[in-house]
This record gives sequence, structure tokens and C-alpha cells, in this order.
Amino acid sequence: MHMSWVSDYAGYLLLLVGALAALWNRKRRFDRTNRYGVQEFSSYWAGLRARVNDGLLLVLALGLSGAGVLMLAFQHQDGWGWIVIMAALLWVLFLLIGT
Repeated sequence: MHMSWVSDYAGYLLLLVGALAALWNRKRRFDRTNRYGVQEFSSYWAGLRARVNDGLLLVLALGLSGAGVLMLAFQHQDGWGWIVIMAALLWVLFLLIGT
């Protein structure tokens, strides 16, 4: 039995959750801004904690979205997926070799 639809749905789900996490990150930042566009915090530590949480949420969003894209790319490598896989492999090669 061919179960390619399961990995397709898993990839789409990872993409959706990553996009929702990115939107939630932007909404959190928007909720802290005043009418002049400056973020307001109750204290220095609250601002630091909020920025660390925003950074972690952004890393989570990028990781989930990247995992979803790679999962879909490996599933569809005969069609369009080879382009994404080649770009990802070139990026890994760049990281290994360095600048």
C-alpha cells in the first residue's frame, strides 16, 4: 500500500504550524507596541524575557517550516523537489566548508 499521502499531510501540517508560529510571533510584537510604534515593557527583565521568547518562537517557526518543506521536497523529488533538495545540500556544503 502506497502511503505517500501521509507524508504529504505531515509536511503540510508542519508548514501550517510553522506559519502559525511566525504569525503568533508577529502578533506578540504588535501587541506590545504603542501608537508610536515603540515596544513597551514593564521592566528591563520583562523586555529581555519577551525578546528571548520571540527569538525561540522564530527559531521554532523556521525549523518547522523548513522541516515541512524538506519533507515535501523528498516526497516529490521526481518533480519539483530536486530543486529544493539541491539548494538545501548546497547550503549544508557552504556551512561545512565555511567562507
